[in-house]
Amino acid sequence: MKVLATLLCALVSAPLRGQDLQLFVIPDTPAHLEAWQTIEAAAKRAGVRVQMRPLPAERGMVLANEGKLDGAIGRTMLAASGYAQLVAVPEPVYIYAPTAYSYKKIDVSHGWKSLRGHTLCMRRGYNFTEERTAGLPRQRLDNDASLLRMLKAGGCDIAVMGRSNKEVLAMQGRDPDLLQLLPPLEEVPLYLFLNKRHAGLVSRFAEALKQVKRE
Repeated sequence: MKVLATLLCALVSAPLRGQDLQLFVIPDTPAHLEAWQTIEAAAKRAGVRVQMRPLPAERGMVLANEGKLDGAIGRTMLAASGYAQLVAVPEPVYIYAPTAYSYKKIDVSHGWKSLRGHTLCMRRGYNFTEERTAGLPRQRLDNDASLLRMLKAGGCDIAVMGRSNKEVLAMQGRDPDLLQLLPPLEEVPLYLFLNKRHAGLVSRFAEALKQVKRE
């Protein structure tokens, strides 16, 4: 009976034959695209087919929670806390280091507290950044290019983006006055979340992620 129950669990939690797991990713976001590459490699090792579904942050989480998608990539525990049907694969996919960029020399050694007294530009739908900057004057934009344009135009003092953001690095090559203010404001693990109907895949993905990262 125990063997039969295990087989039934595997059948229910695995994607149907010939179908891919549809996993939501926030588009135009370097951290999430890198997380997707890690998931692709881990899925291949785990014997699971996956497909990326780029969607706005909140819509993607709602669809994954409702089971209309199979999961979400590159989200924090905070971002997923209100979605009861999502379960985290406990091995982090990516370490996101939100970092301040500015044309002013600003001391950020006290982390998020250092941003007080400054106006901010940030990505729309980033629950983690929203929570960390609550009460501060903010402008929310849809992509990193818009953040950089707003920062350059003086619409904010600081733009918050990832430490290894390639769009910022390219911009700094053209505009050396753009400063990366270190250290990062925080280091935050991002995870793969699966709809509960795929809970049987959690341990398989966790082990595959460990192997991929070791390599």
